[in-house]
Amino acid sequence: MNVVLVVEDDTNVMEVTCLLLEDAGYEVIAAHSAEQALQIADGRSDIDVVFTDVNLHEAPNGIELAHQLKARGTRASIVVVSGDLGWADTPLDEDMRFLAKPYGRHTLLSVVGEACHRACSH
Repeated sequence: MNVVLVVEDDTNVMEVTCLLLEDAGYEVIAAHSAEQALQIADGRSDIDVVFTDVNLHEAPNGIELAHQLKARGTRASIVVVSGDLGWADTPLDEDMRFLAKPYGRHTLLSVVGEACHRACSH
């Protein structure tokens, strides 16, 4: 079973995203802040995908979080999401993808599935 760490500070978005991923068979770990995500990732080497909002209420933002996770040696692929399309043109590392909000179930599962494939093929 693939493991997805979802980092989202909006409780409603978190609940729906986690439910959709769990229904699709993923093991989902929820974090409401970048700090919590870093603590979780430090204790889990089995995370395949980090699915993070860019605009988190507290620093760092989701892209900075992704870079910190990579610097700490995570093997996870990163999906960064935002409703602010100004982030869409931000250069990302090879194993990172941007997903615009709002997204539907099919798009969510497709993007996370591709990210799992990238993580497992490294």
